[in-house]
Amino acid sequence: MNLPSVCVTGATGLVGLELVRRLAGKGYRITAVVRPTSDRSSLSGLAGNLTIVGCQLTDAATLKAAMAGHDVVVHAAGSVDVMGSREEIFAVNVGGSRAALEAAISAGVKQFVHISSLSVITGQDDQYAVGEDAPLRCCGEPYADSKVEAEKLVMAEAYRGRIAVTALRPGFIYGPRERAWLPRLIESLASGKAVLIDGGRKETNVIYIGNLCRAIEASLLNERCYGKVYNLTDGQKVTKKQLFDAICDGLGLPRVTRSIPQPVARLACEVVSRVAPLLPPASRGKLSRFSRAAFRLAGVNQGFDISRAERDLDYTERTPFAAGMAETLPYFAGTRARSAGARQ
Repeated sequence: MNLPSVCVTGATGLVGLELVRRLAGKGYRITAVVRPTSDRSSLSGLAGNLTIVGCQLTDAATLKAAMAGHDVVVHAAGSVDVMGSREEIFAVNVGGSRAALEAAISAGVKQFVHISSLSVITGQDDQYAVGEDAPLRCCGEPYADSKVEAEKLVMAEAYRGRIAVTALRPGFIYGPRERAWLPRLIESLASGKAVLIDGGRKETNVIYIGNLCRAIEASLLNERCYGKVYNLTDGQKVTKKQLFDAICDGLGLPRVTRSIPQPVARLACEVVSRVAPLLPPASRGKLSRFSRAAFRLAGVNQGFDISRAERDLDYTERTPFAAGMAETLPYFAGTRARSAGARQ
């Protein structure tokens, strides 16, 4: 079987890097698009026919040249700064998606796979067994709202017919080298600042990076998923408390026992999220545990139906949550040990 050639944007990020590693190991021809300033050492020495191109997503000519001759573009580049300004996040997530999509069309690529987010249909309210046909919901969180707009512009191509498009919506992605939310949660747990909301009984929507990459690979030139969007999680009902307990147990930390009501947590996160963009970057980072994204992680029931992915992407052989955490937490245990050693 001839493997499709694939161009991956954001190839030094968690999703892009793990996808490149997976595909390179199977013999795919890959072009990895990275920022000119990105550390490329994680891509060095990979097997397969790998080309690395450094360019900004605003560099249309270089981006088009990088994509030329490829069957599929997987657009994994994006900003996940939960405390970043709305303008900055939209410039990367919406403007960058538009630039990547237009470059793929100009380069004659057959399919554009957009890495979206379940935040586009979560909002700040409880969700139960929600399918892909639920309406997109802006909620005031810059990241989530930017992903709504990015998915809209990508999926509009399904009606124009210039390129086949597919959107994959992962939940909170975890795995070794995750940098967006897990380090902040671990720091909050380790410092004793973390609290459960409503006892942590609500469902979360985490997905192991290996499961996500398996779904991405299954979507490549898969005509069943052209013009469609897919919800993606680990496929298990994992509560917030189970998530917190798994991390604490894996890192040898005391389990969280304090709990506050959801309305109190919502109010605190809403106030901080309104004030934080006005503060210096260092101050914003210290308040990340009070972001709207943090509330979405810890305080909102996130139940999503993944049966469409199971059917069209054969997304049935998945790494279970416990096994995924067993692969993930040793990396963070090592990181914490190295940090402690450096401070001594």
